[in-house]
Amino acid sequence: MFRIIILYTLIISGVCTQSKVWYDKFIKYIDQPDGVSVSVIIHEKQFEFSNIDRGAIEIKSNNEYILDLPNETVYVKGDIIKTWNKIENQLIIDRKVKGNITIFDLFDKDFKGLKLGKSIIQNDLIILDFDIPKMGYGGRLSILRTGEPKEIKIAYGPDQSVSLEINKFTIGGLNLYNNFNPVNPEVIDLRE
Repeated sequence: MFRIIILYTLIISGVCTQSKVWYDKFIKYIDQPDGVSVSVIIHEKQFEFSNIDRGAIEIKSNNEYILDLPNETVYVKGDIIKTWNKIENQLIIDRKVKGNITIFDLFDKDFKGLKLGKSIIQNDLIILDFDIPKMGYGGRLSILRTGEPKEIKIAYGPDQSVSLEINKFTIGGLNLYNNFNPVNPEVIDLRE
C-alpha cells in the first residue's frame, strides 16, 4: 500500500512538473519586448445564452493590454481600466479591483493564483488543465509545442464559460494599443 502511495505521488509530481514546463514555454512565447497582437473568436456561454464575437487583443506587457470588440474596447494600463462603448460613445474610466482575476492574468508570468493540472499531448497540440482556486474557476489552455496559444477556456460556474480561440498571432505591431484615443466621448469617471 505504501509503495502505491509513493508511486502515485511520483506520477502526479511528474505530471505537474511537465505542465509547468509547457506553461513556462507559453509565457515565454507571449512575453515579447515588442508586445503581441492576437486575432480571436470569443465564445461566451452563460446558461442558455450563448454569444460569439470576433476581436483583437494586443498585449504590451502583463499590465498593459487592449481588447477590441465590435461594440466596445477595453484598454488597461497599470491599475486603470478604460472601457469605450462605441455605440453610445461613452468612455468609462475605473480602477482594477484589487484581488479580481481576469483571463489576462493567465498571460502574467508572475501570476501566483494558477494551479496547473495534467497536460495532454496530441501531436503538435499541448492541452493544459488549470484551476484558479481563489475564484473557483477551472479551464484549459491549448498551445502548440512552440508555446504559441491556440485556445484558452475558463469555466466560471455551471454552464458558464468563456473561451478565446486564437486565429492569428503576431509579434509586435501594436496599432490598437498605441493609438487608443476615442474622439469626443462622454466620459464617466468611476475612480472616486
